[in-house]
Amino acid sequence: MRKKFSATIITLGFSVISVVISGCVTNRVDLVDSGVLSLEQRNMGKVYIAWSGAYEQDDGFVITGVLRRRDCVGAAIRKHIDVTVLSPDGTILDEARSSDVYVSRRITGRSYLSFERFKVCLANIPAKESLVCLVSHSGRHNDTTNF
Repeated sequence: MRKKFSATIITLGFSVISVVISGCVTNRVDLVDSGVLSLEQRNMGKVYIAWSGAYEQDDGFVITGVLRRRDCVGAAIRKHIDVTVLSPDGTILDEARSSDVYVSRRITGRSYLSFERFKVCLANIPAKESLVCLVSHSGRHNDTTNF
């Protein structure tokens, strides 16, 4: 009787967790899949953008993704993502920069430890067929503007 009650509670707990998680994910609109914009990734150096996506959020949109190292040696590398939103005719609509992310070296056999997430929020959803360029960049910029 006691084992049956414990199994029922555990099953109920997993059911509630799966409903909550699926409810949170379904509210996002993927702007790349819906054809509103396309993403272009440019990687520089030892760290690359493993994947990225653009999603509608409240009154604007957010670009999220993961950075990963190519090599298995050395200390953590400080990187950030430069984002440029281009209209279909090529004019720059918006620019933004993520906060610095420290990407640690890749550990063989523990690939789940070698991913670092980034997130960039932008105010306005661009026109249909716009291009968003993502550049992984380390070091400082010449400007003093902090996006």
